[in-house]
Amino acid sequence: MKPTRKIIAVSGARSDYDLLFSVYVQLNRDERFDFSMLITGPNLSDNYGYTAQFIENDGFKIAGRVFNLIDSNKKIGRIISIGLQIPSLANILLQEKPDLVLVAGDREEAISVTMTCAYMDIAVAHFFGGDIAKDGNIDNSVRYAASKFAHLHFPSLPQHRDTLLKLGEDDWRIFVVGNPALDRLLSVKKIPKNELLRRVGARADIDAFCVLIQHPIITQVDAQFHHIRLTLDALLESGLHCLINYPNSDAGSLQIIEAYQEYVQRYPAQFTLFQNLDRETYVNLLRQAKFLLGNSSSGIVEVGSLGLPAINIGERQRGRLHGDNVVFVDNDKEQILDAIAFVQTDGAFLERVRKKENPYGKGRSAELVLEVLANIAIDEILIHKNISY
Repeated sequence: MKPTRKIIAVSGARSDYDLLFSVYVQLNRDERFDFSMLITGPNLSDNYGYTAQFIENDGFKIAGRVFNLIDSNKKIGRIISIGLQIPSLANILLQEKPDLVLVAGDREEAISVTMTCAYMDIAVAHFFGGDIAKDGNIDNSVRYAASKFAHLHFPSLPQHRDTLLKLGEDDWRIFVVGNPALDRLLSVKKIPKNELLRRVGARADIDAFCVLIQHPIITQVDAQFHHIRLTLDALLESGLHCLINYPNSDAGSLQIIEAYQEYVQRYPAQFTLFQNLDRETYVNLLRQAKFLLGNSSSGIVEVGSLGLPAINIGERQRGRLHGDNVVFVDNDKEQILDAIAFVQTDGAFLERVRKKENPYGKGRSAELVLEVLANIAIDEILIHKNISY
């Protein structure tokens, strides 16, 4: 059967690749589609673990690689990276001539991809539009702007659909599909604890552990040095071993990485640091952890389906819809310590978490997405947008 639609998905970081992996797998298997990946951003940076290796090892056809990341700890680095990204994206898309481009979320590639496609009259589908966080982060503006450039929307929740309608998007462009991350999360095979600890370079005799993922906030770059040490000092006082994942590449990340390296060197019995993990290892760490700590969207979107408590520290992720597994605290050592005790001992809270109720879906998102991508008319009506009011 000859493919009827050529689709390119753009991935800028490990996070968006993991979120949409189930969609990519099904597109790659379905004979109706000629599917490939375009890799860019931190995915191609050795300093952030060269996560492009996961895409390459998974066997997807690569449409191109855009090396654009300005590896800087300054705010200006991110906007220069966007400027470098757009011309290369445009040239690859001009050469490849896709029928449709996929992009997710609220990082720089979301705005650069949707804007480039809009100017080139290439249909682009955006995932996770309409989501709302009350943290003042630039990602919120990027997410909204990307939605205005995009031609198709795959939001996670009905509430997100309502937000897109308020932005003037046509109802027929919007398809609520849940979060595709849950498709893969629930299907990952289980790995024994001793094998997990070996994979991350941790001691084999660790009895219990938590996982820490704390990203910088661009509006609080100067505070990152202080904030991350509050978290690490609370963990030290708790006595629990902590497996630490690198932050993303936003401004302020170097202060966080330096603190991690310092604490791991000073307290090797309590901290283990790694750059990036394959999805199988990461999911299994969460399955066996006591809780997830930091400010990653994993705590909001994913780990509730695993019955895992999440402690969200600081402003990032505030205001987003979440399950009963999430506890919010400020960048305050005593609050963090109290939360660590609470999520391990409070019976009523743990009973709610064990129900694994997750507002972001039950793991059938990819099927819904593929049916839309196979059947939607890609024509001037789709591509030439108007405000709906």
